[in-house]
Amino acid sequence: MKNKIFLGAILSSFCALAFYMTSINHMKTQTLEIYGNSTAKVAQKSKMKEGSKQTRLTNGESEIGEAAISKNSNKSLAKAIVKASSNVQGNYQISVKDLNSTKVFTDLTNTSQDTLNAGNVLKLYVLLAYYKAVQDKSLNSATPYKVKASDLNGGDKVLKADMAYSYTYLLDLMIRQQNNNAANIILNKIGKDKVNKTAKTFGASKTEITENFGKDFAGKTSSNDLVTTMQKLYQGKVLGTDIDNQILGQLANFPEKGLAKNINGVVYKIADKKQGAALIQENGKTYAMAMVSEEDADLAKVGDAINNWMIKQR
Repeated sequence: MKNKIFLGAILSSFCALAFYMTSINHMKTQTLEIYGNSTAKVAQKSKMKEGSKQTRLTNGESEIGEAAISKNSNKSLAKAIVKASSNVQGNYQISVKDLNSTKVFTDLTNTSQDTLNAGNVLKLYVLLAYYKAVQDKSLNSATPYKVKASDLNGGDKVLKADMAYSYTYLLDLMIRQQNNNAANIILNKIGKDKVNKTAKTFGASKTEITENFGKDFAGKTSSNDLVTTMQKLYQGKVLGTDIDNQILGQLANFPEKGLAKNINGVVYKIADKKQGAALIQENGKTYAMAMVSEEDADLAKVGDAINNWMIKQR
């Protein structure tokens, strides 16, 4: 009888071990539908509490939990980001990519949503679509645009109805002065569908502009889309090196610094109070970072944490 009990215990232990190993193998091969990398295997939930509480929304329910990072994300960098973003309210995504090393990146989110509402950062894709339209000759940049009264939503201190302005001037207003009417003129001249198609062509597969600028949000994007686009601009893979450098030069003049507010070096950026994307060149390091939040956030604090981590790496 004792032998039977002993053999039964061994058999039960073996079955339990086999079930455990099967579960582990299943977890290793399962895929996760998460923004930024549809082919990535299960994203790892980091054990990054660091005194902070992150809200993760699942099926409409709020729960106090951990931010999720995509597989192979740099955990040390992710820890620094989580600590810096501890006071961010609502849904957010943050992506970072070292442009000198394909192995150093982080995609981090506290929501299961692929994309989040976005505002000013989407003007980046209006800018790209303008240069693409000029390049393929679907827009004649030499012909001034005559402003209509219907173009001036909410009035305008610079643009006047029935006056003609060059597209170069309108672009400058859109970027340097963050003029929403100028942005909407270019957006609607090219067409939202074409702007969205251009965004997808240049790596922003989930980005879509659905509204005119001037409201809280003009569409949706992801932090990974923004980082991918900044990377392609840096590599000259959008419209060619000359035009891409020209676009980056305009981003250098964008007044809202966002993530790059306290960063020295060469900075190309676009931002508002909720989202930002930046390409940084400092101390031999070149990297792109982006944050998309649906509430006002301290982007500078997050950007400082990312930059400090990057600069310390040798």
